[in-house]
Amino acid sequence: MSAQRSRRWGAALLGATIAAGLLGGASAQAVAGAQVVPDGSYRFSAKVTFGDLRACSGALVDPNWVVTAKSCFADGTASVAAGPPSRPSTVLVGRTDLTSTAGQQRGIASVAPHPDRDLVLARLSAPVTDVPPVTLATTAPAPTETLTVTGYGRTATEWVPDRLHQGAFAVQDVTAGSVGLLGASAGATLCKGDAGGPAFRDNAGTVELVAIASTSWQKGCLTETETRDGATATRVDDIGAWFREQLTDVQVFGVVLEPGTFVLRLTYHAIDSATGGVRATRTAAEPLPFSPKAMATLNADTILMNDGAGQLYRVDVTSMSPFTYAVTPIDTGWTHDKLVYDGYGSLYGIFAGSTLRRYTVTSSKPVKENLTAYTTVGSGFSLTELTSPGPGRILGTTSAGYLISYKINGVNSWSRSDLYTSGWGGSGSLVSPGGGLYLTFDPIDGLTRYRDANPFDGESADITVIGTDSIRGRWRYHQQVSARPWVGVVSVFGTRPDGRLSYTAVDPVTGSRRTILSAGTLGFSPKAMAVLNADTLLVTSTDGQLYRVDITGSDPLTFDKTGPLSGGWTHDRLAYDGNGSLYGIANSATLRRYTVTKPKPVYADITNAKTITGNFTLTSLAAPGPGRILGTTSTGKLLMYLIDAAGTWTAAEIGASGWADTTSLFSPGGGLYHKRVASGQVFTYLDASPFDGNGSDIKPHLANVNSTGWDPILSARPYDSWPDSTRRW
Repeated sequence: MSAQRSRRWGAALLGATIAAGLLGGASAQAVAGAQVVPDGSYRFSAKVTFGDLRACSGALVDPNWVVTAKSCFADGTASVAAGPPSRPSTVLVGRTDLTSTAGQQRGIASVAPHPDRDLVLARLSAPVTDVPPVTLATTAPAPTETLTVTGYGRTATEWVPDRLHQGAFAVQDVTAGSVGLLGASAGATLCKGDAGGPAFRDNAGTVELVAIASTSWQKGCLTETETRDGATATRVDDIGAWFREQLTDVQVFGVVLEPGTFVLRLTYHAIDSATGGVRATRTAAEPLPFSPKAMATLNADTILMNDGAGQLYRVDVTSMSPFTYAVTPIDTGWTHDKLVYDGYGSLYGIFAGSTLRRYTVTSSKPVKENLTAYTTVGSGFSLTELTSPGPGRILGTTSAGYLISYKINGVNSWSRSDLYTSGWGGSGSLVSPGGGLYLTFDPIDGLTRYRDANPFDGESADITVIGTDSIRGRWRYHQQVSARPWVGVVSVFGTRPDGRLSYTAVDPVTGSRRTILSAGTLGFSPKAMAVLNADTLLVTSTDGQLYRVDITGSDPLTFDKTGPLSGGWTHDRLAYDGNGSLYGIANSATLRRYTVTKPKPVYADITNAKTITGNFTLTSLAAPGPGRILGTTSTGKLLMYLIDAAGTWTAAEIGASGWADTTSLFSPGGGLYHKRVASGQVFTYLDASPFDGNGSDIKPHLANVNSTGWDPILSARPYDSWPDSTRRW
């Protein structure tokens, strides 16, 4: 076939896409007329499942990312948007035989669609570390070149194959964004379920991903009668820069002064934390219409800024290419010198030189009404730089060179840790996306990256320099910088009467959730449970034994049981506050507090048992923050208790009615309260000011969560616990 004829043929195929149908059609499940892939080959191949609507194929291109067809995530007429997929979605990687247990299964946390191509990157719920990703090609496919395509779609004889198949396809024509393919081996064609399947070449022993399958006439596929032949695939060899930008883990917005002028412009930088490489830089052509005094990045396309007159603006990024934005004034009286957002609903601001306020942000695109509830934490926060390393925490520098970490607990209640007492006075702008990563931007010396192995321990011994920017002066004219915060999920563990465990990940912004049930059982009847951290639970049995349960895998959910650690644990309820205090209610009314001294405790690490004087007749128990417990009563009240080190407590009624139906209560912190009712539904509420002891600002939140099927015993991992592998965009 001549090149000219190939180009005409490819255009005709693209024009027939709708009639031919998308590869990722309903109930799609390998390459027809193809060969079975031997076990262990092409392990980067992936099967992608989008809810109960369709299945597609894909390829692992990074431990955290799979590439597939954007059409795989189409849901109705709405375009595929960046962020969590609209339906619970999963990925199987490294499993050529679907009946085996090889490879890894992961949930899909978010998707990043390409703006112009049938292509999407799906971010995994946890990295896949035992399957090598495929390498992206950097040279275009050539006419008459033969590529291999793998996929899990139907074949000529199987509706739902249980193995990965492969076929050889000849390149017919190459356009700016796609490549036409025709089966080179007898009967090779692409069928439903092959959308997103990798098309690759072998280059001197290295497999290179050239394209991913997009559309096909599906000639020869089971139940298809089409006589036309051929398929199209979306090229990836020419968009390496887009891939690299999406795969970066740090996004920084800034305000730069144009040299020799008074013009200020908004900037964007995508930075790889491992190498310090700046993979993308953009500067808006439109000057900012005001002079920013402070800024805080809320998410991928929303920034809050104030000016010297106290006007607060919301800056919405409307396009990344070209880099454009829109400015909306939303409030006045914001005279703050510093602003930072922790990614979990808390916005912190320092005004009048040293007074710290905390605001609850109740929308991803806030207006004034979404920022009205605030708490004045206290004074004495004389910081030259301000950032947030995680939920409920701020990090700052002083003119004397200190680097200080604060844990914010409430009004006039915080803890301070001086990480360094010198060396940080002239470090430049300080930002942190979270996860123990700190970045300083010096106008002369450039970017320096630090890693804190445990950002919540208040210690500096585990802080190390991991690299510096090789380009000096890159940040010379920047007036402000602010990092997009990493955001974790609400991690909820549950137990069932038969002893099985469940793990549910809830998106704190959209409320979408995904639940995984263990195959194994605890071997005893559970009575109460408290989550200590991402992989450690304490569970009591109905006969009073205390066990430690270590989570060894989240997808599939697996665990090891240690114990019993002790007997006599007849507690009806358990809750852990994320700050070393474990609370338990025994005999329906007696509250006890224990100190947990290790992340993987044995009984000797659960110390200082103290009975808190009082009558705690609560029907449910949660710990929404350090030194705080939350409970419901049979008369429908919601009560908050603040308990000090001596065991003295104060109580506040933050809900007068409506809580009598609560069978289980859990809270990760940040003012999020979840209640389960007898029907198995969970309802979520947001306390806009969780430190004020007033329930007037508690509102329903995350309506998507309240479907049925939640386990009777539930406990959330505290936001404040570490390590936390869920924190990411």
